[in-house]
Amino acid sequence: MKKEITETTISFQRSIKSHSIPPLLILISVLPGSFLSHFSAGLVNVALPDLSIVFQVSLSFSQWVVTGYLLAVMLFLPIMGKVADMIGKKKIHYAGYVVFGVGVILSAVSPTLYFLLVARVLQGIGAAMLQAVNMAIITENYPKEKRGKALGLIGASVGVGGLLGPPAGGILIHWFSWDVLFWIQIPLVLLAFVLSIYFVPNDVGTKKNSFDVVGAFLFGVGIISIVYVLNQIGEGITDSTYLLIGAIGIISLILFSFWVKKFPEPFINMTMFSHPFIRTGLIIIVFSFMATFSTMVVIPFYLRGVLELSSTLTGVLLMSYPLLLALIGPISGALSDKIGSFKVVIIGMVLMIFSLIGLGTLSTTSSLFTVSVFLCLLGVSMGILTSPNYNLVMSHLPLSETGSMGGNIALFRNLGMTLGTALGVTFMNFFANGSITKWMTSTNKENTDLVMIGFHSLFLLLACFISLMMARLIWIAYKYQEASIASEEMEGVK
Repeated sequence: MKKEITETTISFQRSIKSHSIPPLLILISVLPGSFLSHFSAGLVNVALPDLSIVFQVSLSFSQWVVTGYLLAVMLFLPIMGKVADMIGKKKIHYAGYVVFGVGVILSAVSPTLYFLLVARVLQGIGAAMLQAVNMAIITENYPKEKRGKALGLIGASVGVGGLLGPPAGGILIHWFSWDVLFWIQIPLVLLAFVLSIYFVPNDVGTKKNSFDVVGAFLFGVGIISIVYVLNQIGEGITDSTYLLIGAIGIISLILFSFWVKKFPEPFINMTMFSHPFIRTGLIIIVFSFMATFSTMVVIPFYLRGVLELSSTLTGVLLMSYPLLLALIGPISGALSDKIGSFKVVIIGMVLMIFSLIGLGTLSTTSSLFTVSVFLCLLGVSMGILTSPNYNLVMSHLPLSETGSMGGNIALFRNLGMTLGTALGVTFMNFFANGSITKWMTSTNKENTDLVMIGFHSLFLLLACFISLMMARLIWIAYKYQEASIASEEMEGVK
């Protein structure tokens, strides 16, 4: 009872503080951070060959400019979510723009690749600060009946940022030097910082506990080791050393799981995941982003290597996914506000299964219309699924945990992206008997049949994953409803 009163008091105080600020302005202040933090990751990816030439290093070394950024984001997401709950979300949010902006400027003026790598890590820390609190700010300051639509716009900005980055980077690097990729981000960072200062409501931390250094260290070692190994495997690089690094990562995470159960105020509070809807929602985040990013990695090889389309037409087809994601996301969020998040999530998962099965049936003679239909359906399904799933997770939390869970949601989302990229490339490299890139650039494509088997197998595997997650969600909803009915009957007896 005391906890419920405390949560109600916190909610009332925050509603007073944010009452004078229109919710739309709060949303506009948060959206740039969601977009930029994902846009910047893909923007630089296409410039890696140019960076290798400019700084006279190997491509595998320049790859760390992207990998270092992603690792920094994943490592600092739960840290910043925890700190936001301790000191306040607004402080972390506008400080995130500062750290991100400084990282961007330092990246643009980098004299060496080592300097650029450090600057990108700093930029990744800023991105983690933004991602960790954006959904929590919306959850706490938006009316419940409009929250789904707002979270839909957050989800759309994440998807559009991540998938517009590569084509935008390709255009810019074609016409300008590599440093322009960073300079163009500065105006939006400055504008977003000003909006954040004026229109994100003030809040105070609800937790004043000590920080779990040991837990953070074990988590960091585990995440960095595993993501590093996945990244190398995804690039087609295999070595016995990676087995040792992967083992260190797994052992660290196992130790972390034991540690958080004993430490009074752990780095990640596992009790947040006690509700079955929260656990399932987070797993759905991983698998849905894994499915879509595997698709975005593999489809270009099919379009250019099998159908022999131009890079321009391939880019246009791939743009259908982020475009529909951006259009459908807010509509889906508004729909979830009216009929409930669970129903909308199920609709999105059904459509995603159909799109993945459809992509898994493509052949060497499939028409562009057929390909575009299934890619568009994937964009629609992700737009329908994402924000209601976020809302489903956040709605089962007390306000004092929203910052930490916002960071965890972003962490699971980035984990899904990383797993999807590694899975897609590894799958295709395996079936191409070497490197899928070498196969695509070869004039004599002898292994096309094997490549198509890998292509079909990947999409059918992804469809099975999503089907299992949908079945789990339906089962939990059934058991949850059954438990609620039983509880009501017991109350009636009393």
